[in-house]
Parts: sequence; structure tokens; C-alpha cells
Amino acid sequence: MANLREYKELKNPIPGSRPEEPLNELKLEINYQLGGHNWFSGDIDSRGVFLSLTPVRRCNGFISIRIDGKLHTMGYKILLKELGRKSQKQLNLAAERVLPFAGAIADLYSEGKHNEIVQLVKKVYNNE
Repeated sequence: MANLREYKELKNPIPGSRPEEPLNELKLEINYQLGGHNWFSGDIDSRGVFLSLTPVRRCNGFISIRIDGKLHTMGYKILLKELGRKSQKQLNLAAERVLPFAGAIADLYSEGKHNEIVQLVKKVYNNE
């Protein structure tokens, strides 16, 4: 079974709630979500395999996140493939294709190039 989670250091740490505690790493995680009605956004979410990007602060064995409603500090998810039901094979395939590029994704995230991240992830996932 492939590792579905990876942490990469950010070149330009993102300011945290306190200036002395910046978000210094990017957590990349491949996961399956059931989809359906999202009560927070009012949208209908897709069911399938996603890449979740979350900036975190790792220090002294603890992992902290920041929740402030901003894309750059809270992170986001990218739909890789819609699925009717969960498939460990599809999760492993996504991890094998996308996570080797975690360093490049973290660099783009540090630079705020979110559209380029989506393009890169779609390209490597689809073997283009």
C-alpha cells in the first residue's frame, strides 16, 4: 500500500496567527470523499479521489493548522478522479503518480501559483 500523505517544507513560510509561528510545511494527502451536499458552501461536492493541500506548522511533535477562511492559509483540494465508490487501488495509483512531485507542488504553493499547481497535478495524474 502506498503512502497517502507527505509533508514538504515551504520555501516561504506563510504567516501564522502569531508572526513568530509561521506555517512552515505543506501537507499533501490523497483521500476519498463521499461527496454530496456541502452545508458550508451550499454546493454539491463530487465523489472521488482528491489531493488535499494544507499548510501546517510542525514544531515539538505537534501539527497546527490555521483556519481563517483564506485560500492560501487554509489550503484546498483538487479532484483527481470521480469514483462511484472507494477504491484503495485508485488511491494508491493517485499517490504513486502525484506525491513524487510534492516538492514542486510545495514550491509553487510558496509562490502562490495555485493555478499552476492544478495544471501540474492534472498533468501528472493523467500521465501527460
